[in-house]
Amino acid sequence: MATYVLVHGSNQGGWIWQPVANRLRAAGHHVYAPSLDGCGERKGSVRPGITTESHADEIAQLLFYEDLKDAVLVGTRAFSQ
Repeated sequence: MATYVLVHGSNQGGWIWQPVANRLRAAGHHVYAPSLDGCGERKGSVRPGITTESHADEIAQLLFYEDLKDAVLVGTRAFSQ
């Protein structure tokens, strides 16, 4: 089975992936869907210095500390109007 890391977009949280995560887990996959600093239920942690680079570092730290190898990284698509 595969390991998936699901990354939300701005003004969202890991919760947006719940239906997808449930289906992947039901199929036997390992799934991580973290909420990034300052987003979703972590909006209370808003502070100066949160950038796309700091969010990327959060994901890199997750991969490192959870010792994830060959993980499938999935992100949301940005829509512009």
